[in-house]
Amino acid sequence: MSVIEKLNKNRILMWRVVIVISTILISYFHFTTPPDEGHIHLILMQFYLIPILIGAVQFGVIGGFGTAIVISVIVAPHIIFQWIGGAQHHLLGYLQIAIYNAIGYLTGLKSQLEMKARNHLAATADQLTQTLTTLEKQSEEMAELEEQVSHSERLSVIGELMASLAHELRNPLASIRGSVDILKKELSEHEKRGEFFQILVNETERMSGVVENYLALARRSKGVEVEYDIIEIIRNTSLLLASRGRRDQIIIKCNLPEEPLVIMGDPNDLRQILVNLILNGIQAMDNPGAVSITAQIEDNAEKLCIINIEDEGTGILDEQFEKLFEPFFSTKEQGTGLGLSIVKRIVENREWQIRVENRKPTGSNFTLSIPLEINEPDQATQGSQTNV
Repeated sequence: MSVIEKLNKNRILMWRVVIVISTILISYFHFTTPPDEGHIHLILMQFYLIPILIGAVQFGVIGGFGTAIVISVIVAPHIIFQWIGGAQHHLLGYLQIAIYNAIGYLTGLKSQLEMKARNHLAATADQLTQTLTTLEKQSEEMAELEEQVSHSERLSVIGELMASLAHELRNPLASIRGSVDILKKELSEHEKRGEFFQILVNETERMSGVVENYLALARRSKGVEVEYDIIEIIRNTSLLLASRGRRDQIIIKCNLPEEPLVIMGDPNDLRQILVNLILNGIQAMDNPGAVSITAQIEDNAEKLCIINIEDEGTGILDEQFEKLFEPFFSTKEQGTGLGLSIVKRIVENREWQIRVENRKPTGSNFTLSIPLEINEPDQATQGSQTNV
């Protein structure tokens, strides 16, 4: 027997004892009171309503009506044989018995209906709880399935990438090997040696970029979650890519707040986004120019860090906007089409936002919105402008 069943059994026994004892006590005073004390008898008869109501509330129709019947059997002989008075007094006594039975039945019926309704609500609540538990379990299973599907999609993309990777690596390696062979034969010719060394550097850089994009797209797990400064990541990434820009006579301009903007996350995610967007801007320009990076705080419904990366290239064609973030879509001859797809994946995983638009009259602008989970006073949004 469970604890709840024991408690219910003890409760039922307790109320039965209360009904019996109260009935006995009232009957004792009723029968020991002299017959000529009519007003006391009338008061004591009202006390019989106590066990009747208890029986009705606790046990329904059986408890209320059954207790009223027992009390009627106890009281009736006293009314018939011991009451002093005329027919009017006897009529009041019989009317009181009828009231006992009516109250016992009606109150018991009402209590029984309420108990039935409570039991129904309790059963419904249990069903809802079970349903909620089932839904939560199904939700977890669906989330796991979605993760598996997403992983399967990434594996499918990786499968396609492998073919592209093999093709992309084969040509640079052939160029490197051919250059090395020529260098062996022409080692004394300094001008040619310098030219072929540059081929080695360029093709190796290209091969390294392809492999890095492959690893970034294939990566499933998140890195270590730490606090990091958005502004520091932007500055360091800009300095890292400055030499790449100078090779094409392109400078990187930064207009950033002086104060740090600290968030929790994996700094490699932001660094990967910035590398791809800045390189995209550099590669979009055929002539000398600048890639401008600005960061500012937007404090509306939620506090956001808005990062804008603008280039001075030819802009984006209307028909290219829809495919811009798709894997393997590229407008460059030697592009793998993975940079912006990596950006999109990271942004979606982090629940950030990114949008792209054409600048006027030339160039394009990528806007990255990052929620700031900080409780510090507003940081300055105006910083020093630097050229990298």
